[in-house]
Amino acid sequence: MNKALLALIVAPFFVFSAANAVANDATDASAETIQEFTEMCVSWAKEDDVSNEELYNYVLKCVNDELTSEGYNKVTAVKI
Repeated sequence: MNKALLALIVAPFFVFSAANAVANDATDASAETIQEFTEMCVSWAKEDDVSNEELYNYVLKCVNDELTSEGYNKVTAVKI
């Protein structure tokens, strides 16, 4: 009985660990992919009339949104 109870208590921790390990399987995008997303996001920023002061943050967020949607890790900076 004690082993069964222990198994019920410990099992959720193993499930969480396994799910977390799978969720962190993102890879780094190539420089070419990051550049393509950057150019695309700059184009969108122009269409959205984003000011020069807001451009960098807009593009960085946009690039990271695109990267994560494709299964890549986020970046901390972009070159505009």
